Amino acid sequence: MNCHARKLRLYATIALLGTVGLAGCEGGNLFQAIVVSAEGGPAPTITSPDDGSTVGLNASLGVGFDIRATEGAASYRVLGRYAGQGAEAYGSVTQSLTANSLSAFATISPAPGQVIGDVYVVVELLDVTGDTGRDSVRVTITN
Repeated sequence: MNCHARKLRLYATIALLGTVGLAGCEGGNLFQAIVVSAEGGPAPTITSPDDGSTVGLNASLGVGFDIRATEGAASYRVLGRYAGQGAEAYGSVTQSLTANSLSAFATISPAPGQVIGDVYVVVELLDVTGDTGRDSVRVTITN
């Protein structure tokens, strides 16, 4: 195979990988799709707040979620980070669960210096085998 044919094959492979990678994107919310590390792994589903809802500046935020963990739930972590940056809008909460837990609720408190803006509220669920799943919603902090 000549050099030109190898380059074309390489470019086609890169384009295919980029297309496959973009097909999994659902827009601005980086965590919107439920992500699990193994087949049948744990999967939280956020039930409150609703995606796109608003919350007042420096107000705590209640986060409710349903749990699917075939192997049994172990713990969860809830956090809130500003969209487009790594800064925390809310302090994270980590809590143990009983293996047969079906739902949970956590209250996250405003981080020092919280400002108005869009925030991803993320729930990470860990099962007893060490697999992780996550879900998120986007909320807007208003004045």
